[in-house]
Amino acid sequence: IVWCSDMMTAPKILSNTNKTLEKLYATRQMLAESQRCRFISFFNRLLQEEQETDVTLCVGSAFQLKAHRAVLLARAPHLLQGTEATTPVIHLQGIEPAALKDFIQYIMHLGPASGLGTDLLALYQRADMSDISIRVADRVFSAHRAILCARSEYFRAMLCGSWMESLCQCITLQGLGPDEMEILLHFMYGAILDFPPGTNVSQVVLAADMLGLEGLKDVAEMVLTRDYCRFFPKVRERMGSILECLAITHSIGLQDLYCSCVRWVAEHFVKCWSERNFALLPPELQRDCLNNVTKNMVCNTHIHIFVFSCGGDFPLTFF
Repeated sequence: IVWCSDMMTAPKILSNTNKTLEKLYATRQMLAESQRCRFISFFNRLLQEEQETDVTLCVGSAFQLKAHRAVLLARAPHLLQGTEATTPVIHLQGIEPAALKDFIQYIMHLGPASGLGTDLLALYQRADMSDISIRVADRVFSAHRAILCARSEYFRAMLCGSWMESLCQCITLQGLGPDEMEILLHFMYGAILDFPPGTNVSQVVLAADMLGLEGLKDVAEMVLTRDYCRFFPKVRERMGSILECLAITHSIGLQDLYCSCVRWVAEHFVKCWSERNFALLPPELQRDCLNNVTKNMVCNTHIHIFVFSCGGDFPLTFF
């Protein structure tokens, strides 16, 4: 009997797994495109505003183009060959000014084979030509001012403004841990779309808020939706973890995912209310769920009354 039961439920389990994988793939695709556009926008602004430029490319005596050594090292290292790390001006031969400008624009975009994010992440991991250090607790991270300013409003204000730290070679950050800082740097350099196993997502979101990394919160939302909610399946085997996700998203301000959790709990309220995790929710969150249930009841009542008044052949119900 047990064997037959397992055989009966196996197709349903496989179907649910396939649907989850399809949703994961679609979500990652949308997230990747969103991060790609945001990444390009940040670095285009960095190029146009010429902030934190540390090298000038010259063609002849009339054309000069300010650039960022870190980006050149990651994307076009041949332009730096034969120069010292502190060389302020590089004279290029055999290239037209317009072609150089187009080339610099190109390397600031994500290409299909060797994207800007991939190359910059490799640059970070090699720590080549880093010009600033970040101390978090007992760890020191080597970084590049241009990348930090391009990706983080916090670092942009600190390093490009009138802050005392703008002249420092090493800055100390409080309020986050080394693990979170590592993830933040991977995001700033490589626009990562996932977190390492065991990551404290709440701490990452709080650190992202601190450094002004809105895009990282989108990644956190995808991770929570996948790991805690399994993309909200119709079957109800994930009630405990979805209730846990509801509490997490409320505490860290991920409002869209919080609302999705509330709606799912309201749809499955009869089962959810008996869960221990629901009893442990703060009264405020329980009220949000109950209010959503009430709203659904009112909406369903109005629909049923309308259909019934139009000659519907099913009985009037209130839930």
